[in-house]
Amino acid sequence: MNRSQWLSKALRSSFSLAILLVVSAGSAFAQLSTATLNGVIRDNSGAVVAKATVVLRNVDTTIEHATTSNDAGNYVFLNLTPGKYTLEISADGFSSKHIAEFILAVNQTATIDVALSVGSQKDVVTVVAEAEQLQVSTADLGTVISTKQVNDLPLNGRNFTQLLSLTPGVAPVSVSQNNNMGGGSGFSAPAAIGSAFIFPAINGQTNRSNYFLTDGLINQGSFLSTYAVPPIVDAIQEFKVVSHTDEAQFGSVLGGVVNVVTKSGTNDFHGSAWEYLRNDAFDARNTFNTRVSPFRQNQFGASFGGPVWIPKAYNGRNRTFFFVSYQGFRYTRSADTNLSVPNATELGGDFGVLCKTGFDARGICRTNPADPTSPIVNQLYNPLTTRPDPTQPAGSYIRDPFPFNRIPSNLINTNLVALAQAIFPPATAGRDALLGVTNAVDPTPVHQAQNEVTFKID
Repeated sequence: MNRSQWLSKALRSSFSLAILLVVSAGSAFAQLSTATLNGVIRDNSGAVVAKATVVLRNVDTTIEHATTSNDAGNYVFLNLTPGKYTLEISADGFSSKHIAEFILAVNQTATIDVALSVGSQKDVVTVVAEAEQLQVSTADLGTVISTKQVNDLPLNGRNFTQLLSLTPGVAPVSVSQNNNMGGGSGFSAPAAIGSAFIFPAINGQTNRSNYFLTDGLINQGSFLSTYAVPPIVDAIQEFKVVSHTDEAQFGSVLGGVVNVVTKSGTNDFHGSAWEYLRNDAFDARNTFNTRVSPFRQNQFGASFGGPVWIPKAYNGRNRTFFFVSYQGFRYTRSADTNLSVPNATELGGDFGVLCKTGFDARGICRTNPADPTSPIVNQLYNPLTTRPDPTQPAGSYIRDPFPFNRIPSNLINTNLVALAQAIFPPATAGRDALLGVTNAVDPTPVHQAQNEVTFKID
């Protein structure tokens, strides 16, 4: 085998391995955002029924999943999209059974055991999957927050974390350091300014002990252990807060697991649009201001989903679906900030105001200007004249003072002076920053702009 053939084979092997790893990782992640349904098919005497046909149908998309029970009567459906389903069971010599609409939630492993009656397959018996019949097959302790709750409950700033407190064991208190509520420093969670962000403590663990997932993918901020990307509220189908886990993939999580599932398209086109506006129209004036402070906040967006349909090319009804959503946030608020800036005299090099006690005849600032032996205080020196002090041991240095604390014009960088004049607002007359007071106001408003897009195809 020559070198080129060896390289070609190595590349093909590497590519195949990469594809295998990607598919394996995708399958593993999918298990966190999907649901599982299993059960046992029996007859009225309790004997298992093998080779029964079991058909699971998604109500919204009409997509069907079919399987047969094994020799022990067991059936299982894996990696199901959370949503509404019906179940059909049929077998030779037995009446067919129809399980009416029931809901499978995110990361749920549910069990529906079915008993068939002797009869004709043409006879269909319809039953409802009651709570006691729709059993949970894992020991997870958690609560599913449904689409209705997400849509109907008020959310300040449209931040879904406010709903986390609906789960038992979740407390909106700080039990850790740096509990930043978002919208502030670079270490805060990404949240709209003014929104109510909850950094939960789950089952008494620290706020940083939680784990966030979106559609089975890790959505974890590495510093604060909050979400990295906030889900758009209108794109959330449901989310589950697992307050106590028994699964190996969550073995490193001390707190809770917040697992968000976004909406999928269905056979019908559907969507929404929103605009939330806040401004200063009804705000009161600050007592110390002459006018109402300007304020503008807009939170807007839209969502749309349905079957993938390309005219004369592809009809994805009952096969392929999409859901897309967008949200924008614009925030502007005045933020008059008091500053301490150099005035025109100081920009010209005169810092005589630093000497509060007075200068002697040589222009040296002393505690007692009339006494040439009194201590020197608040005196500026020329760094360019630094040299060894011949009267002191090695390592001691002296500099020449600037008389009257005035820096010569030839030592002033005019470019930096021009930059300071361009950046800083003008100083108020009669107020000097070197005396420890503010002397200027920066009227630059606070701005925040966010744009977020979510796209999903099934």
